[in-house]
Amino acid sequence: VFDLDDTLLMSTSYKRYSDIKPDHYLNLLLFNFKYKKFIYTNGTYGHAHESLTNMECKELFDEIYARNTLMYMKPHIRSFNEVRNNIIYRHNNSNTDDIIFFDDLLNNLKTAHDIGWVTVWIKDTNESINDKIYINYHFRTIRDALENLKLN
Repeated sequence: VFDLDDTLLMSTSYKRYSDIKPDHYLNLLLFNFKYKKFIYTNGTYGHAHESLTNMECKELFDEIYARNTLMYMKPHIRSFNEVRNNIIYRHNNSNTDDIIFFDDLLNNLKTAHDIGWVTVWIKDTNESINDKIYINYHFRTIRDALENLKLN
């Protein structure tokens, strides 16, 4: 499960949708990532759809969860539960331990961890995660994460 802005796509990299260009190497990394892929954003469905289309990777994602398709927004626990339940029942993923969540915001990662997801903090920082028990992994970029993430 991927957050969109400032995780998969840096919001500082564009002012208009036409500024968003494909990153073919990132698309290859996403293609090779062995899990089903979902977008989970506090942006709108239209924003996610347009962004992924311009990135030329929309077909790699099974579903988009957005503020106008969910009852609640991140980091509300009900929002995470709605996404989790949808993944379990609609996408036949019965093992919630297999849900890996990539996000740039700590409060979103904390909620994800609280419901049993593996959490990956995407943030270009030297800040330690030693005191953040709700973060399983930290990488500076999504590319770094997808290149180096070692899962059991």
